[in-house]
Amino acid sequence: MMTTIFIISMFAICLQLGAKVFEVKVSKIHFLSKLLEKGDKKIHQLIGRTISKYHHYKKIANIFIFDFLPRFLYEMLVQTKDFVAKKYYEAGNDFRGRRILKSTGSVSFFLEKLSENKSPTDSGKI
Repeated sequence: MMTTIFIISMFAICLQLGAKVFEVKVSKIHFLSKLLEKGDKKIHQLIGRTISKYHHYKKIANIFIFDFLPRFLYEMLVQTKDFVAKKYYEAGNDFRGRRILKSTGSVSFFLEKLSENKSPTDSGKI
């Protein structure tokens, strides 16, 4: 691959040198000089566009690496920490025998016992 590129580049350089030598000897061919000037302009435009695109994508990469990724990783770590803390809390309560009372769902056994204990004493006072 590199050998092919080298051979093509060497051929292009030799062709340009030969054209320049021919132009200097004849010195009446303005077509080649105008063609080479147009080619130089296009090459400079291409190089300018390539450099500006490089700087543009470099800025985007810097913003992505140094601004977006740290924030994203921080948010993911916070969410993971909250998830682990919630699971740890739930597992600890199950392990110790505590139950978390929720507004939705069935009432815990403890509240059912309280309601059963209150009803006989309340009826006796009246």
